[in-house]
Amino acid sequence: MSPRSTARTGTCDRNDAVVRLRHADSFLMVADLVLDQPDDPNLALTSVAASLTVLAGIAAADAATCVALGRRSRSQSHVDAVSLVKTITPGGEAMAKDLDRLIDLKDDAQYGMILISHDRAKSSVTWARRIVDAAHVVVSRAP
Repeated sequence: MSPRSTARTGTCDRNDAVVRLRHADSFLMVADLVLDQPDDPNLALTSVAASLTVLAGIAAADAATCVALGRRSRSQSHVDAVSLVKTITPGGEAMAKDLDRLIDLKDDAQYGMILISHDRAKSSVTWARRIVDAAHVVVSRAP
């Protein structure tokens, strides 16, 4: 008997993908705006920007998998979302690599007790932008 997958998914379609892609674009736009603000020692803008890029990456991954696979991850483990994204062809491997980087950043950005550095936040914008751009390609190819 083969092991049973514990990854939960939910069905979705192109319309759902368009909504999630709008979310991704919005999160990424606001992350850029936050990083453009002058440094303020009383705020944690780099951590906020990094947190927004994590949300952008997850939303873009949902959009891409909705169109390419007809489902998105609903698992409590973001590792399952990375595995699902990896199955998109073409481009899933690259998207999964960047999503994995963002997921690794999630805990520090959203719950951590240290501030995310400006360089690390900028890197997270780059990773999220690549996922969002790839999701746009996937969604635009769908009928």
